[in-house]
Amino acid sequence: MKINLIIFLSKFVMGGAGNSIFRLCKYLPKKKFNISIICLKKCFFDKKFKEIGIKVYKIRSNKTFFAMPGVIKITKSLISEKYKKNIFMSNIHYTNILSLIFLRNLHNLKIVLIERTPLMELNIYFNFSDTVKKFFIKLLIYLLYKFSDSIICNSTSISKHFKLKYNLNTKTIFPPSVINFSQNSSKVYKKNTTLIIVTICRLTKEKGLAVLIKALSLLKFNNYKLLIVGDGVEKLRLKRLSENLGVKQKIKYFGFTKDIKSILKKSNLYVNSSYFEGFPNSVVEAINFGLPIISSQSYGGINEILLNGKCGTIFKNGDSVDLANKIQNFYNNPKKFFLKTKLAKRNIKRFTLKKNISNYENLFYNL
Repeated sequence: MKINLIIFLSKFVMGGAGNSIFRLCKYLPKKKFNISIICLKKCFFDKKFKEIGIKVYKIRSNKTFFAMPGVIKITKSLISEKYKKNIFMSNIHYTNILSLIFLRNLHNLKIVLIERTPLMELNIYFNFSDTVKKFFIKLLIYLLYKFSDSIICNSTSISKHFKLKYNLNTKTIFPPSVINFSQNSSKVYKKNTTLIIVTICRLTKEKGLAVLIKALSLLKFNNYKLLIVGDGVEKLRLKRLSENLGVKQKIKYFGFTKDIKSILKKSNLYVNSSYFEGFPNSVVEAINFGLPIISSQSYGGINEILLNGKCGTIFKNGDSVDLANKIQNFYNNPKKFFLKTKLAKRNIKRFTLKKNISNYENLFYNL
């Protein structure tokens, strides 16, 4: 008998969570799993899901809370005793909380929560409303998460935080990463040539791109380019900031693109400037292409990926001066950074697609 897997991601956009779920759905064996997707409005991977025979249920709502009656209705229609078990998999804390409130009492349903961002995220505030929102999220995590059937964290550091803060037992499963070990990683960069810096992320406040742009304006050399792959609500503000700081002409925006490989191939350095990250898959993929990494101390899986700085360089969260110094150090002595990249390439074997799909499959069967 198959396992019936119902996956709920409210905003199914191009990004870490969307990519991870799509890869999980694509590579879980269809002979063993029946998979359905629930999301709000649009799904970036809609066509790809159709190609692999997975149905996507879209709810016409902008807010997750108001979408929950629709989520209940769809979930009830999908639950069936013909399956070995019915599993509802929710993603990201606010969606996890609502899923437990509205779905916990449904008969014959296991609820699995996925946590993708470190708890420290809930202690970083951008305004008053953000402070209030995060206070209630922390309270509801404490009150409700114990009623789930399993909690999966995408890094061991996040798992430890949940254990220490809330005394919750969690399972660590790294996001499925596409790693090609035959990929040539013998990149070189010669000083005085144009330094191509790349970053891949949504253009939102928590990604810290303003920190990166400010760091560029502090550099003591001028022959560099920043390639930003991604899109989001902060794009206009970032363009204005770069213009005010005199670095607008140094930055190129690509939006969401399928041609990430060619961008990584022509780049010399990857920078992750996020205030918080669960497990930045883009960093793993950059390492796969032989790129040295400079990353913020974003609390989650970055320390596992970079082995606390042995496989890359870590700067202080939100500190443009520190980031500028690290980029300047790379420009002056790139060889030292590339030596770390060789070690990083060996280290990412833990994050292979095959291994992590297997971990998910075992968890679902043993639930």
